Amino acid sequence: MQDIIVLNVSWLLNQKVSTYDDKGQEMFDDCAYQRRGAEKLYVFAEFLRDKGLLCEGVDVSRQPDLEIRFSQLTEVGQRFTRAAMDKWISSLDKAGPKAKIDPSGLEKRWAKFIS
Repeated sequence: MQDIIVLNVSWLLNQKVSTYDDKGQEMFDDCAYQRRGAEKLYVFAEFLRDKGLLCEGVDVSRQPDLEIRFSQLTEVGQRFTRAAMDKWISSLDKAGPKAKIDPSGLEKRWAKFIS
């Protein structure tokens, strides 16, 4: 199996986002989208670390080059990531840009996953 990248903060931080006003004029990009996306990835990575779902030695420091590969997850970490990551991120996206990014939703998904 190919070793895929699960989290890639630098890729996300380098995305160009265009926002337009009511008149169709492009607005200044304040990088809020990129910062919020990076925060989601950092919180998810820290959750994996805290639950012991990463292989030994994987660094999840909040650095702009944070990258986690599928092979760096434990077997349980791989299954949990498949089951929960996209759903958790989607739930934050649906909640809107003011929604707090914390691991509480991941904790609920974790409880359901291990039961």
